[in-house]
Amino acid sequence: MNQTKDIISFFAHVVKDSRLYPSHISLYVALFQCWSMNRFQSPFRICRTEVMGLGKIKSLGTYHRCIKELHLAGFIMYFPSYDPYKGSLIEIVDFDQPESLINKTFWEQKLSAQKESLFSVPTFYEVELYFNERDLPSAQAHQFYSLYNSKRWKLRGGKLMNSWQAAARSWISKERKIGS
Repeated sequence: MNQTKDIISFFAHVVKDSRLYPSHISLYVALFQCWSMNRFQSPFRICRTEVMGLGKIKSLGTYHRCIKELHLAGFIMYFPSYDPYKGSLIEIVDFDQPESLINKTFWEQKLSAQKESLFSVPTFYEVELYFNERDLPSAQAHQFYSLYNSKRWKLRGGKLMNSWQAAARSWISKERKIGS
């Protein structure tokens, strides 16, 4: 695999795709740099804080949204790990390979439309990790998880939530206001 061709192919695809923003490009270039530091081994492990620093991304939400959208778009293969000591696996997609895993149906869809249909119920460990990353005790994660699990991850109107992380951010914000 010729790595110079890979980055050139990526930018050729970016020019054609109006759904990708500078944050996606920044993240991809940071991942490409990590791949280079790993001597182009595929797949390779990443550290979220390192990638965010390289990509000049300050928000966890932006990072997670962009990495998932790059995966859905077929630019990378993303295998998340919820173990902070292990790191997630990334594979840069080779656009020249005919067996490339590019998601062809993605090219006709909008990113936000796909995001709505992808809600999956989190495990308690995911919720606990999310709360712990924000310096909150596991007890609050347990309260949050228990409440929404009992509601079957539905909101007030009975509508299935799109993002448990958004509900968690709201929960955390309310808890911090109470604690102030």
